[in-house]
Amino acid sequence: MKTSPYLSSRLALGLVGLAACGVNQTVQPEPAPTLPSCVPNRDGQITADELPIAYGATVAYYASPAGVTRTINTGGTSKLWDLSEERADDVIVALGPVELKGQWFAPQFPGGQFVVDGGGGLDGIYHQDDQALWLDGTASHEPAPSAGKTLVRYAQPIAVLRLPVTDGDAYTTIAQIPDGIVAGLPFIGTDQVDVDITGDGRVDVPYVRFSPVLRARTLVTRKPSTGTPVVTRRNTIFLFECFGEIARAESRVDEPAADFMTAAYLRRFALGETP
Repeated sequence: MKTSPYLSSRLALGLVGLAACGVNQTVQPEPAPTLPSCVPNRDGQITADELPIAYGATVAYYASPAGVTRTINTGGTSKLWDLSEERADDVIVALGPVELKGQWFAPQFPGGQFVVDGGGGLDGIYHQDDQALWLDGTASHEPAPSAGKTLVRYAQPIAVLRLPVTDGDAYTTIAQIPDGIVAGLPFIGTDQVDVDITGDGRVDVPYVRFSPVLRARTLVTRKPSTGTPVVTRRNTIFLFECFGEIARAESRVDEPAADFMTAAYLRRFALGETP
């Protein structure tokens, strides 16, 4: 794909969360953010420099409405993933990182750097270095929401993406949750995240194509220390240098197929839309 100056400046952020859906409701800082410079070199891998963090910037996506599933095909061997079909009921959502400081839960995450809306009233707390994009935990937007507070702090962070992101990578991170709160209830257990990377493909979204992209398939397993239920969810995310996430499909709970064909949530980069 040939990158225009507009795209390379406006979209110079790259973030992947475990369940990042919905409009970014986390308060954005003022004044308008300064966007880092990043131009894709199309070498088939994504380094830390090609996932720049632009605090306060947002990117627009077409997203499926809440409760509406989509039939998709993110598997196969051709490495051509067509997600270009226009949907009349898609909504425009805006996602982007904000600084951790100032959030009510900031003192609980001394190693965190930034926050991304995780959907469902939750924020994901992250930090990034040359080795990986790390998830430190999750927390509710507000300290006392009507649905009950959530505060999940991992004993060690989860590698959401190891860097550089490269075709053929596969890894597992198991993080202990020693004293979590989920929807107002105490939780002790683990989150396990299994990631595998496939590269050198092409993704078509409405009005634009990206190549070469990297596909990251993620299986998240939450297991309580005692009893049940054990809950799993799958994500398939398509990444491009300097842009970060191009498209994301999230499975239904306990989906058995790695290349699932029914997405509980689907979002795609929205060319020319204003967040």
